[in-house]
Amino acid sequence: MPISLIPTEAWEYDVGDALTAVLSLLEKDRESHLNLKGIGECLPVRSGRAAILLSLQALNLKKGSAIGVPLYCCPVVFKAIKAAGHSPVFIDVNPENYCLSLNDLAAKIRNIDALIAVHMFGQVADMPAILKIMQDKPVIEDCAQSLGSSINGKLTGTFGSISIFSFRSGKYISAGEGAAIYCREPGLTMRLGNDIRSLHKPAQSEEIKHVVETYLRSQLRSWPLWGLAGSKIWKIYNKEVDFIKKSPIALSQIFKSDLTTIKIRLTELEKMIETQREHAQYYLENLQLPREMFCYEQSGYLYNRFMFPIKLLSEKEYKFLSDFLFNENISTSRPYFDVIEGAARYYGYKGDCTQAEHLLRSTMIIPVHYKLREKDLKHICNSVNLAWQHYDSF
Repeated sequence: MPISLIPTEAWEYDVGDALTAVLSLLEKDRESHLNLKGIGECLPVRSGRAAILLSLQALNLKKGSAIGVPLYCCPVVFKAIKAAGHSPVFIDVNPENYCLSLNDLAAKIRNIDALIAVHMFGQVADMPAILKIMQDKPVIEDCAQSLGSSINGKLTGTFGSISIFSFRSGKYISAGEGAAIYCREPGLTMRLGNDIRSLHKPAQSEEIKHVVETYLRSQLRSWPLWGLAGSKIWKIYNKEVDFIKKSPIALSQIFKSDLTTIKIRLTELEKMIETQREHAQYYLENLQLPREMFCYEQSGYLYNRFMFPIKLLSEKEYKFLSDFLFNENISTSRPYFDVIEGAARYYGYKGDCTQAEHLLRSTMIIPVHYKLREKDLKHICNSVNLAWQHYDSF
């Protein structure tokens, strides 16, 4: 296992973060709100998956309601839908941005009671068009990956009935766990606030255990432990742990230690996004791949470039390029590759999202995060170009 393996994601949590988090536990006051710039006052909660579950419950939908959701998204969303007593209706995605296909949504709208619109990889779903199709049916915006992305200057999270943001390690705000819920309607905000206050409040012993676990996991996902052990452990975990058992939903109030970390990280968010967008632009200008393999911003749209997906043609291409890059000490990923089988087995997916299926099998994510150095960017870019040349002659 190469020691200098470049991680795909930025898991930011060092000894200083852990000490600051532990010291925050000595403070008596516990704030119940979190302000997100350009969004407003939000309700903090334990995790993004808990936020989706609580949001669905707050909408007071009839039990067994049909919730539209893109097949190409984190499967914890499906788990939250089911935990709320509802059923997912899977929507295909637009290969231009990995977000909801407007055509497929319109075709299935009669069978949908509410919708979860996911802004995948920090790219932006066409919210004005989605809201027009949905008419008066509720829309939850999943902004777990799109903090800071916008349409014509209007931030993601300000379109839907309810919006959720995630601060899980590996996101822009890498805090361990933690999430926030934003509602435009005061009545929904009050209902959700009451629900959250009734949840279990983590004890100090739970907080300390969480800080230690967050630190250890973050070290394993960062250089140099990612190359020494972390990537191997992660591979074994994905292979051995059943699809349905991954990422269980724990309902509680947010860890106070996470809330402290989130507030510190938020002060650096704009700089992180600026840096990461510069990295993405470098790839767009220097990667010698067919143009259709990339996702470009539409006019008026701003992507935070949380991840940089490359749309390959097949699993064979993915395996060749990812193996080649691994030998060049570059980590890649294929997010949610097990969703097709898992969604069919546990959530009733019927195989009607062909674009999403193709992307799930063949998308390759390369590192783009703000911690990369100039020499890392050049190495990644040169290695991808070389891998493509080798594949062409393979």
